[in-house]
Formats: sequence, C-alpha cells, structure tokens
Amino acid sequence: MRLVRKEALRWCRFAIPVGITVGVVVIWILCAILRIVSPEYFGEMAVFGLSIPSIFAGIIMGLLTVLLASRSPAKKASKVSPLEAVSGNASGYQPVKKAANTKLFKVETALGIHHAKASKKNLILMVGSFALSIVLFLSFSVTVAFMNHALTPLRPWTADLSIISPDYSCSIGSELLERLQENSAVKSAYGRMFKYDVPVTVNGSRKKVDLISYEQRQFDWAKDYLLKGAVDEAAKKPNTALIVFEPGNTIQVGDTVMLDIGNRIQEIQIVGMLSISPFGNGNDAGIMICSEETFRQITGESGYTIIDIQLKKKATDEEVSAIKELAGVSCTFSDERMSNKSVIATYYCFWLFIYGFLVMIALITVFNVINSIAMSVAARTNQYGAFRAIGLSMRQLTKMVISEACTYTIIGSFIGTVLGLLCNKLLFRMVISSHWGDAWPLPLTELCIILLVMFLSVGLAVQNPMKKLRKMSIVDTISTL
Repeated sequence: MRLVRKEALRWCRFAIPVGITVGVVVIWILCAILRIVSPEYFGEMAVFGLSIPSIFAGIIMGLLTVLLASRSPAKKASKVSPLEAVSGNASGYQPVKKAANTKLFKVETALGIHHAKASKKNLILMVGSFALSIVLFLSFSVTVAFMNHALTPLRPWTADLSIISPDYSCSIGSELLERLQENSAVKSAYGRMFKYDVPVTVNGSRKKVDLISYEQRQFDWAKDYLLKGAVDEAAKKPNTALIVFEPGNTIQVGDTVMLDIGNRIQEIQIVGMLSISPFGNGNDAGIMICSEETFRQITGESGYTIIDIQLKKKATDEEVSAIKELAGVSCTFSDERMSNKSVIATYYCFWLFIYGFLVMIALITVFNVINSIAMSVAARTNQYGAFRAIGLSMRQLTKMVISEACTYTIIGSFIGTVLGLLCNKLLFRMVISSHWGDAWPLPLTELCIILLVMFLSVGLAVQNPMKKLRKMSIVDTISTL
C-alpha cells in the first residue's frame, strides 16, 4: 500500500507545480483583461499577486484527492500474493455471475455493456463523475440569466442624455420634445410623465403607486419584458395600465385599481405585467404604466417630467452642448455617456468571467471523460488481447470499447440531466423569478451543449487507446499487466 501511495505522491510532485503555474498564469491574464476593459472598477487591482491561502488550499485538496484515489488500488495490490506479482499472473477480475445479454445487441456490443455493469463501484464512480459535470454546467448557467438582468447597459431605452424637471413635476413642455426630435444629432427622444405616491385601493387593500406614461415606442420596447397580459391593450385602450413585477406584489393582471388623485376616484384596469422597467420604485411604491392619453385624462397634466435622448454614433460634444442650451437652465441636464460606457465595460468583464467559467467546466468534462475511458481501457488491455486471440477483430473490439464508454455516458447523461434540470430550476426561481418574476425556461441550449461535449469527448477518448491496441501484437497485449 505504501508503494502505491508513494507512486501517487510522485505524480503530485509534478502535477501540483504545473497546476499552480497554469492557475497563476490564467488569473494574471484575466486580471490584466479586467484592468484594460474596465479601469474604473478594476484599475486598482494588482497587476500580479499571489494568494498564499488559496495556493495552500489547492495543494491540500490535491493531496487529499490523490490519497483517497490511491486507497482502493492500494488495497487490491496488497491482496496479491508475491508469487502472482512476480509471475505477472495476478488477476483483478471478478467472477462472472451473469452472462452478457446478446438478445438485443451483437456480441461485441453486449460485452461492452456487460463490462460497464460488471463492477457496481466502478459504474457508480464513472456515472457520478459524468453526471456531476452536467449538473455543474446547468447550475452555473443560471448566472448568465442573472447577469443579463442585473447588468443592463444595453437595454433599448438606455439614454445618453436626460432632461429632468427640477421638482420632478410635469413641467417640461411638449414643444421641447418636438425640437429635440428634429435635432440632427438625436437618434430618438421620448418623454415620460410621472405622478408619484398615488394612493390606490385594490382588492380591499390600500397602497401607493408611481403612475408613469409611455408613448408607442416605449410600449414596443416593453413587449420583450411582458410576463402576462397584453401591451397593445394598454397602449390603445383608455383607462388601462401595466404593472411592473415586484416581490410580494398584490396587484395582478385583471384587477381594477381605484386611484385617488385630486380628491377624485379614477378606475384603471390592469391588462399586463412587465418583469422590469427603466426606473426603480421609491418608498416601496408600485409602478403602473399607462398611455399618455390615459395619464392626461386621469391627472389633468400635459407636460413631461423627464425627456430621454439617444444620440447618433457620430454626435459631437459641441452638439451635446447645443442640446444642453436648448434645455435651458430651468431643467436638470444629465449626461450619462461615460457612465454607460463604464457599465458596458463592467458587463463584458462579468461576461468574460461567467462564460470563461462555463468553458472551464466543459474542458474539465472533456478531460474527465478522456481520462476515465483511457483508464478503463488500460485496465482491460490483457482481456482485450484474449478476445483478439480467440478471433475478435479490431473493428469488433472498437465497438466493444465504444459501447462500454457509451454505457457510462448515457447513464451519466440521463442522471445528470434530471438532477441538473432540477438544480437549474431551483436556482432560477431563487435568483431570477423571486426578483424579476420570469418563468423558468427549459435550458435546451445549455443542455444540448454539455451533452454534445460529453459525446464528442467519448469519441475522442476512444481514439488513442484503440490506436495503441492496434499497434500491439496479440502476445504483447495478453502479457500486458
């Protein structure tokens, strides 16, 4: 047993320094990219630094893994008699209790499946390792949806410039919006009317909402974030509105909301629910969105609270200054161009991290499959030689190895898919649905990617061991330990 453990530790002397070196290089490259892409957030990050606790943790984890992995073969080796060890006739095969089932498959295929199921312990370990890769990939893929919700620099309504009423009232005239829409540097300009903290009664309970108006362009953008109901109905039908999802929301699609505005009770029917909107709700107030016509009819206001402006790509600072002068000193002028660029850079940094981690999981899956299949073939080398000695062709032998590998992969893929989908659904509900109300979508793309990686890895894993078996004579194959 000591010899086996010493041999395993010798491999650690090589593997651990290589792993640390590769890890340090990858982290250094990642940090350099983060500093270049988003200097505002990552500019103070050290160009090069070592985490001693992380290195020691990796070394300890590697040593424990190797020692645990060597425990089983060490026990088997300790049971071999000296005479068998010297003669090379030590056999690690278990007695056959049940013959291979050749009714459904050809002999070589049936033998491959039989070999995969011969050792329950080996089957559980192989299937478990394959399934774990799928579970990790599907579970971590939820972070992609979270990133797309939490970091939103590229939403269609994102503005470069904003003109805001200083007292947040509807005091900006519609003529300013018309002049901005005619400006050659402006790609699009759109206004919103706000009425804050409006008391409402719905289903017998009272709360407050922020009433906000949309024009047709903004309603078209909202269609991509619709959870329930219909956006067009709120855009065209008077006295209707959309509600924005919030945890613990008591207002649902189909409810009739009673608004108390200016000592007058106004009724609005909720015809749709959105997952997100361009603005947050202050003071725990809900958000209701209606058409400009409905807003004017209910509140009696005709001006805008805010006008957002999206510039053309070639807009100059001089043109921005002209827009600022056009807004006048009576309004608050906000330039969000630098902030938008910074958020976009941060988004791509997180994109690099998340997709990089998914790629790492996929690579680990590839190496795991290739190594597992190679070890399985190596363990049966002399047995394959015996099959060749009794007349089995290399083509049949290849089918046997492929069927054994596919048995591990199919069972592991099935278990991993079931557990992975359950974990994906649970994490999606905890991270996404609870905050934005999105329904869980079946991650078909992610599932197809990881399953494709699994089966391509099996194809690659079989190639190298079979090449070695083809080059070896039958005598050498049988005598291989």
